[in-house]
Amino acid sequence: MLDTITETKNDFFEHLGKGKILKLNEMNMQTSDEDFHQYHRILQSWHKQLTQLTFLPQHEDNLEEISIHSPTHIEYKYGHYKTSNDSDLTQEDLEASFDILALEHKKDWNYLHPFASFQGIYRSSPVRFTLIHHSASPEGKSKLFIRLLNKSIYPISGYTKNESFFFQAITNKKNFLIAGSTGSGKTTFTNSLINMISDQEHIAIIEDTKELISKNKNTTFLITDPTNENKSMKSYLSYSLRISPDRIILGELRSDEVESALLAMNTGHNGFISTIHANSAKDSIHRIALLFKLYAKHDLDYNLILKLITANIDYIVFLENKKITEVIEVFGCEGEQIFYDHVI
Repeated sequence: MLDTITETKNDFFEHLGKGKILKLNEMNMQTSDEDFHQYHRILQSWHKQLTQLTFLPQHEDNLEEISIHSPTHIEYKYGHYKTSNDSDLTQEDLEASFDILALEHKKDWNYLHPFASFQGIYRSSPVRFTLIHHSASPEGKSKLFIRLLNKSIYPISGYTKNESFFFQAITNKKNFLIAGSTGSGKTTFTNSLINMISDQEHIAIIEDTKELISKNKNTTFLITDPTNENKSMKSYLSYSLRISPDRIILGELRSDEVESALLAMNTGHNGFISTIHANSAKDSIHRIALLFKLYAKHDLDYNLILKLITANIDYIVFLENKKITEVIEVFGCEGEQIFYDHVI
């Protein structure tokens, strides 16, 4: 029976290599009657593990991320602690499971395109899948990272007692930059700010994967496509100005969209909100300046770039471990000297 199971699995892998995911009833299960039920149970379990990720255990409500490094090392992040376990899959099984995930979401993931990041559903929870192809690894192993996305919006009061400050700033359409490291809570806090925006305003939200939440019916969501330059964040920024948005919200500032974002703010589009990876509130200003210097078409003097940034960003919120550690109000700059004050 083991030889027959191996043959059936190999047939499954062969079809998968051609871009077809065999359903359980399409798999060759020819065997003797006395072995059939056991044979069927084994293949059914194996098939579900590959196609539905059932090799991962049921997760607790506070699970934030799953990192699948290998069949024998799967890590789970829960807030401030991590756990790990293994599975009974082989590396070949795991590679097939990742291929299935990419095929089901119609993602071009291969030697030429070794990275793929996209939104999906994992056990009824919205998640962001990130795949790294084995061709990009010296170990020759593909990896999958599953980031669980928040379905609910946390009130500002969950972050600070100074709720009135943020409400007033949002009402007055101040420009916000939300800074912090990976997993610091930038997206969750941005959702909290979006929730304070008036339902009468038209919001344009531009992201790489849909993580931001807006209950406002006057919201236009735009999702980028790395394979199409007309669907880049920079292009969407230009297009969004033509649909009369009251606010523009970017999922993250990280490359050539920085120039378009600053120019949009400089032409009177207030109420801008975006996030950025940085080590402190003040550091995020230099981070934007560096991105501008690296990616912008205009070769401006560094001090002039700082002046453009500090003239258009009103407040910077810095988060660590999902808590606000500082909020600064930016007033301007003189050369490389940045003038700001701590609000919180």
